[in-house]
Amino acid sequence: MLLHPGESKLRSAYAVIEGYGPSAYQGPGVLYLTTHRILFESNVSGGFVRGLVRGKDTVTVLEVPLPHVRNASVRRGRLGRPRLQLELTAGRPAFDVLDPEAWTSAIAVAKRSMPAPPGSGPIATHTIERQVVKIRCRYCGGLGNEVDGRCPTCGAAL
Repeated sequence: MLLHPGESKLRSAYAVIEGYGPSAYQGPGVLYLTTHRILFESNVSGGFVRGLVRGKDTVTVLEVPLPHVRNASVRRGRLGRPRLQLELTAGRPAFDVLDPEAWTSAIAVAKRSMPAPPGSGPIATHTIERQVVKIRCRYCGGLGNEVDGRCPTCGAAL
């Protein structure tokens, strides 16, 4: 995995991806979380002899910028272990990793700590004022809101 300038690795673990992409790729690999993206790399064997001589080639199966991750959650099935489920703009891959709850919290922290995109100015806020008019109860003299139908002290109609 190559890191881009200003990017650092936050977390990595051995994982198994389940049915992602047009070819519904499934298999083992390494899941990485960086300050800018999520990657899943898998080793592809080029044959027994080539594997002994040159080693295995690494293929990037998934590379998603953090802003494209809509949600990270833990999917609990009836059988088996819980899985890390990512909801992306293009697909919903699931990963079998150790401690998927820690992965979801790490992804949430990484998304919150991302710098604001360039060109995004301050967010405009609108203030809504509501006037509250207090009226005095004619029976007990307590103060109540005009919109309330009854006195908060004695319960008489206002």
